[in-house]
Amino acid sequence: MKLVQNIILFLSILLCIGLIYIAFFNVYQTDDYIYSWGAKRLGIIGNSIDFYTNWGGRYFGYTLNMLNPVSQDPENILPKLYPIFLFSTFIGVSALNFKQYFKYSFSDSLVKGFLLFFFYTTLLISISEHYYWISGANIYFIPLILSGFLLLFYGKFQESGKMGWFLLSAVLVAILMGSNEILALILLGALIVLNYQIKSKENRILLIIGTIGFLISFLAPGNFKRLADSTDIFYIKWAKRVGVLGANTIYIAFKTVLVLPLFIKVFEKELQIIIKKISFKKAVLIWAISFLPLLFTGYIMNTVGRQFENIIFFFLLTFSVVMMFRWKGIKKLWGISFIVVFLPQFNIFPERYSNFNIDYNLSSIVKEILYTDLKAYDQEIEDRISAIKNSKEDSLILNKIKTVPNVLYFDEMSSVNEDKKYVNDQLQKYFNKKYIRTE
Repeated sequence: MKLVQNIILFLSILLCIGLIYIAFFNVYQTDDYIYSWGAKRLGIIGNSIDFYTNWGGRYFGYTLNMLNPVSQDPENILPKLYPIFLFSTFIGVSALNFKQYFKYSFSDSLVKGFLLFFFYTTLLISISEHYYWISGANIYFIPLILSGFLLLFYGKFQESGKMGWFLLSAVLVAILMGSNEILALILLGALIVLNYQIKSKENRILLIIGTIGFLISFLAPGNFKRLADSTDIFYIKWAKRVGVLGANTIYIAFKTVLVLPLFIKVFEKELQIIIKKISFKKAVLIWAISFLPLLFTGYIMNTVGRQFENIIFFFLLTFSVVMMFRWKGIKKLWGISFIVVFLPQFNIFPERYSNFNIDYNLSSIVKEILYTDLKAYDQEIEDRISAIKNSKEDSLILNKIKTVPNVLYFDEMSSVNEDKKYVNDQLQKYFNKKYIRTE
């Protein structure tokens, strides 16, 4: 086990260095501009209310995005530093949790934090939108990091009984319910299970706060405005929902199971400690929380995308505990997992269903570093923004970006021969232009 752990630790550090290197060429993109534009026009609170009533209920996530400092950062410094800060914070809070719950030294805990970061990165559906797109990171990555702090603070409260830790936990529950819907569902399920297992006044308070935040988020007028109702007849509509639920579940289970033997091999010691403290029934109950957001995505007929990453990570963590109870010998297949995570993307499905193609990201990251001229991409984006900013014309036709990265987030504008996309609309609004297209 030690040899395998050391190999993955070495790869984890290399992975982190590679992701940091890629971050040096990151730039502001798409929604970053529209959040900044709206905040200037309506103010941070006013724009948050506008989003809540017309777009969605992520009252914390959207408000955080209003702080996007595009106009105050002409050198594009924040997009290059922010991912590095998030990587470090994820590894750091993971280490603190290993120290809290397994009583490791900080150095050993830091090793475990790096190892967890390796597996988390391999499971991501979209590195570009999750790590490098500021607006996306605030919605999907920041809440996961805050969940780590919630786990830490709640553990501190259980250990010490100090109300300060409980108050911090309560604040984080309220924040997380307004971050994104998938994590809100997972957290709500966890709070319900927690109250079922440990009946206490504090746990009831957390559940009440979580339920209120959940209702505020999910009952936002913007959610109903964006939710297009299907025109299909009743049984066709529900057949599609069942189909989407099935497809999403199969995708998540398949992607997770392929990496599970390696995960169990690396974290075998921690999993052994956990299964000595809980029953098999409880482990299955916690794992079943994974299916709550899957039911939701099936109901709204939402197929696999960046929002599924929290489900996959939670599925891996909880299902590994279940497997330790019933088939710990799966760890012997770790070599297969090791090979699989380095394979390029499995392009099995046609373009319409390309979201269901399996990619463990490591191959894509290596290709990005070795073959993509990231400096050229950075310069092309800088030249484009400079041309828009400094032009006195209301209508602009710009060159397409020639260097298109795979890992850094980028969505090209539509051309003169295509209908206007949201990217064009966002840049037009931000720079006060009537017409921006590419050749």
